[in-house]
Amino acid sequence: MTLLLQTDRLLLRPFLESDLADYYEIVGNPNSALAAGFQTARTLEDAQFMLRRAMSTEMVYALVEKRTEKVIGSIGLYEKMGKDGSPIYDESELGYVLNQAFWGRGYMPEAGAGLIDYVTKERLFQKIWASSLKENERSQRVLIKLGFALVDQYQHSDHAFYQPGQLELIYARVLD
Repeated sequence: MTLLLQTDRLLLRPFLESDLADYYEIVGNPNSALAAGFQTARTLEDAQFMLRRAMSTEMVYALVEKRTEKVIGSIGLYEKMGKDGSPIYDESELGYVLNQAFWGRGYMPEAGAGLIDYVTKERLFQKIWASSLKENERSQRVLIKLGFALVDQYQHSDHAFYQPGQLELIYARVLD
């Protein structure tokens, strides 16, 4: 689904190959990557691989600041999987990352509200899930502003590949 969505300050659009420098600025920053829960891109080639994955994922969008036309982040809705590994078609998982230089300016709640309003109007999903590490209070505030409620939590094993030993908080929002 190709989406061009505008908010007051942002354009949400599919990623382009020409976004690589801005994207590397985001995913190459350890603080931004850690806050979003993924590995830092160590090289431009790593970032290009990650960008191509984002480009091939159906509902993942670049956040473009209208004033500067700079890509400052990414937001997307990802396939929700059931316990048996099969997709749950009326549910999705929200994921996002923002360039650290733009933290604290309200961009992510603005982008999230725009995307959630769109999927609600189009009746694409009945429920959206999201998660945040317990230490990521900024992300928790974004989710609360977007109307999500804390529904569960779990501790990652000390031997987990993803965030070993960390407590992950699970949020959900039922759409109207």
